Amino acid sequence: MSTLVDEAVPLTAPADAASPFRLTVEGDGLAVLVFDTPGEKVNKFSTPVMREFERVVDALASRSDVKALLFLSAKPGIFIAGADVNEIAKADRNADPEMIRGGHRTFNKLANLPFPTVAAIDGACVGGGCETTLSMDWRLISDSKKAQIGLPEIKLGILPAWGGTTRLPRMVGLANALDVILAGKVLDGKRAKKIGLVDEVVPQAILEEWAKNFARAKFGSKKRSNAGPGGGPSRVREPKLAERLLEGPGRRIVFGKARESVLKETKGHYPAPLAALSVVEKGFSRPFAEALELEVEGIGSLIGTPVMRSLVGLFFRMEEVKKETGVEALGGAGARVKPRKIGRIGVLGAGVMGGGIAQLAADKGFPTRMKDIKPEALALGFAQAARIWKERLKKRRMTRAEFAAKMSLLGGSLEYAGFEGCDITIEAVLEKMSVKQAVLADWEHVVSETAIFASNTSTLPITEIASKAAHPERVVGMHFFNPVDKMPLVEVIYGQKTDPEVTATVFDLAKKMGKTPVVVKDSPGFLVNRILGPYIGESVRLLIEGNAMESIDKAMRTFGMPVGPIELLDDVGIDVAAKAGGTMAAAFPERLPADPTLEKLVTLGRIGRKAKKGFYFYEKERRGGPDGAVYVALGLTSPSKNPSLSSSEIQERLLLPMINEAAFCLADGIVASPAKLDLAMIFGTGFPPFRGGLCAYADALGAKTVVEGLEKLSKGKGGRFNPAPLLVEMARAGKRFFE
Repeated sequence: MSTLVDEAVPLTAPADAASPFRLTVEGDGLAVLVFDTPGEKVNKFSTPVMREFERVVDALASRSDVKALLFLSAKPGIFIAGADVNEIAKADRNADPEMIRGGHRTFNKLANLPFPTVAAIDGACVGGGCETTLSMDWRLISDSKKAQIGLPEIKLGILPAWGGTTRLPRMVGLANALDVILAGKVLDGKRAKKIGLVDEVVPQAILEEWAKNFARAKFGSKKRSNAGPGGGPSRVREPKLAERLLEGPGRRIVFGKARESVLKETKGHYPAPLAALSVVEKGFSRPFAEALELEVEGIGSLIGTPVMRSLVGLFFRMEEVKKETGVEALGGAGARVKPRKIGRIGVLGAGVMGGGIAQLAADKGFPTRMKDIKPEALALGFAQAARIWKERLKKRRMTRAEFAAKMSLLGGSLEYAGFEGCDITIEAVLEKMSVKQAVLADWEHVVSETAIFASNTSTLPITEIASKAAHPERVVGMHFFNPVDKMPLVEVIYGQKTDPEVTATVFDLAKKMGKTPVVVKDSPGFLVNRILGPYIGESVRLLIEGNAMESIDKAMRTFGMPVGPIELLDDVGIDVAAKAGGTMAAAFPERLPADPTLEKLVTLGRIGRKAKKGFYFYEKERRGGPDGAVYVALGLTSPSKNPSLSSSEIQERLLLPMINEAAFCLADGIVASPAKLDLAMIFGTGFPPFRGGLCAYADALGAKTVVEGLEKLSKGKGGRFNPAPLLVEMARAGKRFFE
């Protein structure tokens, strides 16, 4: 016999709206609250939903028949996705503090319910979702891969302000809490249990039944904590001696090290981690209510800032990709295109790149077969895959059984045996047109007519690769960036005859591999490498003109790039860059003219990090200082430590031609929109997210300023800086990339 709480208290706000909460109280006193927002795929806390939740909690507090509360979600793979990001995006510098204080009030009421409360988490429990469960006495989580818990607010340029920065340190200890909060981490069940964030990890199939029995076992027991205004939550596990020392006498050391780490990681470009650290530091020893008020002040300093808006914009672009098929540009026809199901994957070329692609595919559960013409190359592919998994094994992110299972999905051969069963083959052979065409021809003799050929080329046109194929419609580009396991972008390149279904299938596969795909029209260099062309070219010219390599790199790191352009050349491979530069020069001789500098270094065996010899010294995997022999090799006088150009002048020289090339790409229809271009630049080059992307940065400068800067450079350095017609028109009309 169950009693519905809404018989006593209405759960809906407006009478004609369905409530996102269903509450039943079973005959023995177990209350089961189910979060299920009508018409939505996820549960999230908008302002109306938070108000409704407060009413539900108030109703629960008034009941005398409830002995324990169990909180569940009806959304598959989602517990609570947090606050409504749309509301965060609209908030400005004058945002109403009630947005935060209302959450505090509601979660304090939840924490102070007069009976034990249990959360059964099966799916993503992040941000405000995590803060909901922190306000409860017990947390159970399923062993599903989708079941994760954490506080990723930092990645949106804000901080966990519904009690996260106050409750979490009191619950799991300072060091563990700072590790989660400052990096915006989301943990699986095992890692969450290890730090005391959850109490039990339960098999997904029995989570609800287990949780009900768990909650019933708490009938009549003392609540674990009173996490309201009077105090903070108790810990799930007893802190170790070292933790107690660090939270007592050594607290200053903990915060000092954390601040040092944040500044090293962010270079001071991201204010949210420092604001969160300040809130934790000031609030850890204060009364609970005062600590919560510090959260209000902390997030108030972040809401509506340019950095927050840039990071929230990036979040929305990533969310859009999840919903897209990759062929939306086809209009109604695109809506009818569905991706094919991919079961088995082949990889041609088993070097570092091929091995990385094969590892990624197997890691996501796809049986994968590699092929190469040399046994040692095949061995390198297996070694590359094993190395990545062994790193996880070492960090205890993977068990030995899981390692063995992943390796078992990898196969290899010097012949095409086994490729007849592959639904898609990803080619990662030598970046040479004749080689790729020959490999494609051999492959077509083996596979079925429905199999897809995806080239991992970085610059060579897909249409030309497919020009001699029997079925050019199934040839597509799938450009991964190195290192494959770390770089999030995949360019999906469609040729003149590529079937839209093939494009949609590769787009979908990239997402299943955990990557962010951007669809790009076939053109030399595609998108990212085409825009990087002038950036790399001008950096080398700056060097030739007498600027020290370290000053060039420092200027761009100061701007926010993860590495400088000269360092990037070493990392990518000077030989690879030289080939790409040749392709770009042939296609766009006026804007991207050929430069023999890189070829000279290749001839001397200076090909970068992989040879331990490039522009910089290398000791094992570590980059050392600049190698003065490079100046000698190029016939240059070693520059003084004082560069001939200032940091801002170097930045202007390198960034303006990138913006210019981006405008040419948009005018040529290489990519669908400035938003997609910015997504590709952030995830493909590390363009600083806090600046919103290359087009967003151009808008911040203004088209007029960009055009004037290019015209000035054109007068002094040549026609390669002539501004794109699109930029000239934008400057004339006062337009922006993002209107």
